[in-house]
Amino acid sequence: MLGYLLPIILACLVGILAQKTGLCMVRGVQELLAKRPGFLATILCCGFWFWLVTPYAIEDSISLAMNRHSVSTPFILGGLLFGLGAAINKGCSISTITKLSKGHYHMFATVGGWLIGWCLLASIPTDLNYTPLAPITSPSVTVVVVLFVLVAIIMFRIPPQRRPILLGIILFGVIASILTYQVPEWSPSQLFKDISAASIHGETEKWPPLQRYLILVGLVFGMSISAKKRLSVQEFELRPSQIIVHLIAGIIMGIGASLALGGNDSQLLIALPSFSPAGAITIFCMIAGITCGILIRKAIQHFTDRATDTDQ
Repeated sequence: MLGYLLPIILACLVGILAQKTGLCMVRGVQELLAKRPGFLATILCCGFWFWLVTPYAIEDSISLAMNRHSVSTPFILGGLLFGLGAAINKGCSISTITKLSKGHYHMFATVGGWLIGWCLLASIPTDLNYTPLAPITSPSVTVVVVLFVLVAIIMFRIPPQRRPILLGIILFGVIASILTYQVPEWSPSQLFKDISAASIHGETEKWPPLQRYLILVGLVFGMSISAKKRLSVQEFELRPSQIIVHLIAGIIMGIGASLALGGNDSQLLIALPSFSPAGAITIFCMIAGITCGILIRKAIQHFTDRATDTDQ
């Protein structure tokens, strides 16, 4: 019984930390553009704690969790699309659910878009090539040393008042890594991936078990109880244009995640720490896509402001 409940409890803790730290890859890129790379660097290191919290894990379990692929076009295109969609959405996979738990109910449109995007690509007969690679069953000592050195440098360079946030992200990575070892496919994007595969292709064995839905409930519950302020349904203002924008953003993110075999949560917590070349290029392309989306949004805002000033 405890073995069944433990992943749900861990997901609740992950949700609390995600809410408290404001964990978001879009925010990380915004800070990078503002010449504050520490936040994004700490996020990118999250999944590598897997190798430190499971040093004696049996080889078969690690092979199950750590899927690796070689670089191919779908990962590049998927990363770019997901990043662009996340920039439009102003939030990645985890932060979308974080905002939803705070009463930003327009994020339901994003989640709906994810499902549409996943199912849309799954329903189209396409020949996508994915080349799996042999899993790595033990980390390099060099990688572990580099991880600690990087974290130490980040902590040394950032202002003292920002250190608790980055320590929270590190703790998020540790707990999420334990959860990944116990339930490798726990992340929200993996859940949507399996739901779309089961519903579109009739792969009944892909229907997620009840525990995975409860893990998502635990994640949202943790986010909800740790939110400083939550909008009530009465306070929420529904704007059709906002719903349309987030639905489109969600569809783009869903298609991108489907092409890349997972959203940024799966890439950060599974693909990247497994030293997957595809995971590395996908994360790079996501950052590039988010950057492009942010710059485009700023350009549009600047043009709109100038047009407004001209009219006045």
